[in-house]
Amino acid sequence: MALGVLSIGFIILLITAIIIQILLYRRKSETGNSIFIINMLLGILLAYLAFTALPTNDTGQRALAIVWGVLAVFAVVLKLTIPKFMTKSKILLSIAIIVGLVKLI
Repeated sequence: MALGVLSIGFIILLITAIIIQILLYRRKSETGNSIFIINMLLGILLAYLAFTALPTNDTGQRALAIVWGVLAVFAVVLKLTIPKFMTKSKILLSIAIIVGLVKLI
């Protein structure tokens, strides 16, 4: 029963990630800072979930899980400070979210 609830939660996270990634890669005029912030929050949430899902003695993997959350924050900071790196920041956000989802599997 509990595994069914976990799989439903994972499917909801997956669908949410797909939707906000589609919104992220729309035309440049439609992509606002709010989509970047939502992507960053999802990246941080996935990093947190991956961090707490690992046992406490697996410090290397736990640190790597936190790195993906920091990468999401770095991508948003990069986009807000240097606008010409918008494409690179989108790619960094996508990497952080995809790897966060893979770490949860």
